[in-house]
Amino acid sequence: MEAERIREWLMGPMVAVATPFKEDHSLDLDALQENVRYMIDNGIRTGRGALLVAAAGGEHPTLNADERKAAMEASVDAAQGEVPVLASIQHTDMRIILDLARHASKVGLQGAQLGPPYYYPQTEGDALRLFQMVAEASDVSILVYHTYWEGLNMSLDLLRQLADIPTVRGLKWASPTDEEYRQGIAALRDDLVIIDNSGRFAEAHGLGARGFITHVGGFWPEYPLRIWDLLEGGDYAAIEDVLAAFQKPWGAWTGKVEAVTGGEGPFIKAAMEAVGLKAGPPRPPSVRPPENLLAEIRELLSSSGVPHASDRAKATA
Repeated sequence: MEAERIREWLMGPMVAVATPFKEDHSLDLDALQENVRYMIDNGIRTGRGALLVAAAGGEHPTLNADERKAAMEASVDAAQGEVPVLASIQHTDMRIILDLARHASKVGLQGAQLGPPYYYPQTEGDALRLFQMVAEASDVSILVYHTYWEGLNMSLDLLRQLADIPTVRGLKWASPTDEEYRQGIAALRDDLVIIDNSGRFAEAHGLGARGFITHVGGFWPEYPLRIWDLLEGGDYAAIEDVLAAFQKPWGAWTGKVEAVTGGEGPFIKAAMEAVGLKAGPPRPPSVRPPENLLAEIRELLSSSGVPHASDRAKATA
């Protein structure tokens, strides 16, 4: 996958991949590789999706640098070049960001997700220097992560400056207002591969986005692929029915989980375990959802026709 031809291979559902843990909260890299193969074998492949590992869905704030590197290596090895693999390199320590960027390039990742440092308020000058330093330290393709909720709502001028950096090739896009959201895609769609991070599937695609973030792809790959096929076919009206059938009740359920415990790991992993995939617990202080919510997700998955992992394995044996 040549970086300069990124538009030819980075598109479709970008799955926020969970980082499996054993019950003692240590990494389960064997399970991670099994899950990567599960997504690939069920349709997430080059030109029809990508995998984003060790990011927010993979509980990266709870991983140390060595664990993040190990997750990168295990995922690339399992993917065998059949799907683009990207990873988060975000951190509050610039030295670790640069180290992760170099490692991402060394092990063959197709991209590194990077947003402005968090905790301390950042200026646009800070953000520009960050991306310039990463570009100087590594040749890995950079996916700009617009984390405006962390305090820096990037201006179009800054985003254009970032797009001028040769290794900045993508944008994971969300914005606090509708007008800014639409303006951002219109202004940058010719320079960057834009991945929607707002769940605005039809609108984003119509404006020029080439993919979208999904948690569902980790346990039901066919569902986001169905949405992608409808988008590519221009059947935007049908997408509303597909979203109403599962995405909306799924969102309502994840909201209930988030009211109990923090992070994305608890709800992603609960759904994965409900269909028979190895995910393990989230790392503390987050916990597995309570039994009433686990029963609720099992019922939702069953009523929605989500296949069990073992049933899929038997069907393809």
